Amino acid sequence: MQKGFTLVEMLVVIGIIAVLTAASVVSFSKMMGSADRAKAQESVHQTATALTALYQQNNGVWPKRLLAANAGDGLLDESAAVPLASYMSLKTDSAGNLTGLDKYGILDPWGLAIMKGKGTKAQKSDVEAHILRFALDDDGDGITEAAQLGVKVRASAVVWGYDKKGKIVSSWNVKQEVRD
Repeated sequence: MQKGFTLVEMLVVIGIIAVLTAASVVSFSKMMGSADRAKAQESVHQTATALTALYQQNNGVWPKRLLAANAGDGLLDESAAVPLASYMSLKTDSAGNLTGLDKYGILDPWGLAIMKGKGTKAQKSDVEAHILRFALDDDGDGITEAAQLGVKVRASAVVWGYDKKGKIVSSWNVKQEVRD
């Protein structure tokens, strides 16, 4: 009589391994999604903190580049992000223009991954949806109006982006929102 496993025993073991593997993959995927959202949240908060520091160090005056972007599309793109370069360790060239992964502005983690993947071939259109957005308290009343979102927040500046599911990742919490 030969010793070993029967075909049925082997199929049962393979089935159990397949179920455990599938459960692990789903759990790992959720964990990676949570990690990316946490990175995005941290990036948004750092940017809002840098904006506030810039405002305070300029004696309550916003740089013209930020005011122009705030009045326009509210993107922290390559033009608007330049005043924040020293506050956020953004890479710049000798002329003060953004370079490297930062050359198109302040990006969320998904935009940075695209930039890393494409390297020098990356175009602004590849990452435009991943550029963080912002709004400033340009009238000095302590309330920032993010018109794009239809929200008013008690802060000198607010920053937001979107996660992979399209949910807002913001620099403020519900308690800071001003209700009419």
